[in-house]
Amino acid sequence: MGRVSTGSNVLDLVLDGGFLAGGLVAITGPPGSGKTIFAANWIHNGVTKLGEKGLYVSFVEGYDSFSEYMHSLGLDFEKLESEGKFKFLEMITLREAGVQAILEQILHEIMDMNATMLVIDSFSAISQVIEKPYDTRILAHMVLSKIVRRLGCTTMILIEKMSGEEFYEPVEFLSDFIIHFDKTEVDGALLRHLRILKARGTEIRQPHLAFTLKGGFKAFCPLILGGLREPEKRFRLVQHYGDFYSSGIKDLDDFMGMMFRRGCYNLLEVKGDVTLPPERILRATISNVLNQGGYVVIFPPQGLSALTVRKSLEPFVYENFLDHNLKIVDFRAATVEKVEPYVILLDGRSIKEDMIHFWNAVSEFRKKSDRPIFTLVGFDTLEYVYGENEVLKILGEDLAKTRNLGDVRLNIVRPECAVADHLRSLANAHIVVRELCGAVFLQGIKPKTPLLNIEVHTNGESEVKLTPVL
Repeated sequence: MGRVSTGSNVLDLVLDGGFLAGGLVAITGPPGSGKTIFAANWIHNGVTKLGEKGLYVSFVEGYDSFSEYMHSLGLDFEKLESEGKFKFLEMITLREAGVQAILEQILHEIMDMNATMLVIDSFSAISQVIEKPYDTRILAHMVLSKIVRRLGCTTMILIEKMSGEEFYEPVEFLSDFIIHFDKTEVDGALLRHLRILKARGTEIRQPHLAFTLKGGFKAFCPLILGGLREPEKRFRLVQHYGDFYSSGIKDLDDFMGMMFRRGCYNLLEVKGDVTLPPERILRATISNVLNQGGYVVIFPPQGLSALTVRKSLEPFVYENFLDHNLKIVDFRAATVEKVEPYVILLDGRSIKEDMIHFWNAVSEFRKKSDRPIFTLVGFDTLEYVYGENEVLKILGEDLAKTRNLGDVRLNIVRPECAVADHLRSLANAHIVVRELCGAVFLQGIKPKTPLLNIEVHTNGESEVKLTPVL
């Protein structure tokens, strides 16, 4: 059996190409969860890109309000209607006409325009005016037998439900697909997500997806399905401004109000379930500083050697800047015959002595530049090597040096680190990296931002783009 696109590349990937053509799809969820926008996006995509004809039957709103709202999302249904490819059937005043009359009118419209896609918004609205539960079951069977099976019209029915675990409507038992839409909060920010509860004839690798309604419906691709692909070229430069250093991600600068101010102590907190390697999270920022001639000193996060960090930067940073503008800490594990010029080799015995070597490297760079030195410190490494108490002994001095000398610091920490609370309270800017429904997000805590999904776009140059969950 053929497939009909869901209108979302990501959801199509999850559902092995989309919904079964001529099948019945139930979209459930509470009010405001995105069901109507998803359904409108589905039928608009089918008409404009697949050559289908669509009928939208609404028992909850009139055509004018529907058309105006969808137009604001970039979905022009008036044009499609003028071309005879789409029709909106307004049924608000006809809900009490009876099940048979309602169904006959829908069937007449489908056959009249030869529609191949149908949305009923919503089954719950019809059910409210049907007195007998038996009539609701009759309606469900009639929709299935007369519209879906006999006419081969792929049909999407919207159902109001607060949770996916609530009792099933009769139409859900007959559906080929059931997708539940919902929303929740993550540290004060909205998260929209869907769960695939039923998908006949389809193996589901990722049943839970996050999405946004910004500009219409967009599902975020999980890492296991190829989300956040590797950059193919150097990152597009994002210019620094005055006393600020850009993050290298223009969208993040805009959401945070520019990014790193001179003399500030900033925090990037990577949640424990994030599977994305830390060097991939940091590449755009470090590359942006180096490729503009800035100087960078790195104390890598836990598990990263100096060589690993440098190799992760090599495809994206000009060689001259890698050789002369970058220093990276590494630890002496055994007798070392040769130390690369970019390495600050430490013994790992005394945090005070080792941090002096780190601060001295920063001072040497400061003599060469009139811009702030960008330093990056993995406090999970410091705590693992030296212990919590030793780290707290140098924290005040480290903070003072950064602020008094006007450098820019980005600290990296995992939430399970004992010093995490101290770093949160000291941070001027605080960003969290999260993995939700398999996709990676940034979230500003200081200042507050929405959840921001991370993508890499390449068009001549690579660029990290952020999409808010709205």
